[in-house]
Amino acid sequence: MHNAYKNWIINSYNQIQTEYVELNKLDQIVGDGDHGSTILKGMKIAKDLYLNNMDSSIDESMALVSKQMRIEMGGASGILMSIFFDESGKISESNLNQSLIDIFSKSIEKIKKRGKVKAGDKSILDIYVPILEFLKKNSDSKIHKDEINEILSLSLSKTKDMKAQVGRAKFLENRGLGCIDPGARSTEIILREFFDSVL
Repeated sequence: MHNAYKNWIINSYNQIQTEYVELNKLDQIVGDGDHGSTILKGMKIAKDLYLNNMDSSIDESMALVSKQMRIEMGGASGILMSIFFDESGKISESNLNQSLIDIFSKSIEKIKKRGKVKAGDKSILDIYVPILEFLKKNSDSKIHKDEINEILSLSLSKTKDMKAQVGRAKFLENRGLGCIDPGARSTEIILREFFDSVL
């Protein structure tokens, strides 16, 4: 599983590096305009730390990665993004489906608490929640990447029609209507690479 996680983190870093300017442009519409740069910084930290700590257990490596992401990224993005990285360290190859359910359940619980956010508020939760629902419905089946990718694409698209209830976008007159949430987009990229590597 270490190699799968190495691929996940490297591929996520590469993809964010390719798209961080577009993420910044999305964030200029609803926020500070630096979301892409912030996530790129976090993914570089994740990549460098993980590659240097592959002798440790996945749990220990991801706890270290998560902690450093929070410190270096700062702000809400650093806190909320690092939650999944920390929880992902609890993955179990021998009981993959249940461990994925646990990882997403705990991530969602912590994101709700720390971000004071709920599904439908136009946030990263609107990516996590549909994935958890799918995992629960298919807990006894083999999970296929194409099914996950379809859910990720659909969930991201739905954020266009949501009014922002959190972050700076909630102060805009139209609350980001018609615009994909930048946090949801970066989360979609990272989760797509995650499932592509672990399934």
